Amino acid sequence: MATPFLIIDGYNLMHAAGIARRRYAQGDMQKCRNELELHVASLLSATALKRTTIVYDAFNSPGDDQRVFHRRGLKVVFAPQGQDADGEIERQLNAHSAPRQVIVVSSDHRLHRAARRRRARCVDSGDFLNDL
Repeated sequence: MATPFLIIDGYNLMHAAGIARRRYAQGDMQKCRNELELHVASLLSATALKRTTIVYDAFNSPGDDQRVFHRRGLKVVFAPQGQDADGEIERQLNAHSAPRQVIVVSSDHRLHRAARRRRARCVDSGDFLNDL
């Protein structure tokens, strides 16, 4: 079976991994994102990394002109200002040319429904971490 495309709800996985905090001082949000990305990159093969996108809400993002990055082999995307990661994940899922090869990683039921509509798979964030 081909390596699936992963679209990860970043802050959702951050909470499931125990990386998120109740309060963030200046710079803490970026540190937590870096820790999550490092953790995910350490768990995936090089092939899987190339097919993985982590999507974050626009909150505390670098801005609309810098929404897409490549770090540690992962594609990192921030939702446009005023939008959330769920909407961006749905947009990416709807635009994907091979949705049956996509796994959405999120515990959000809205994304589970969106994945089912496109015949993609969806995995709860905690289950994703346990499976790795």
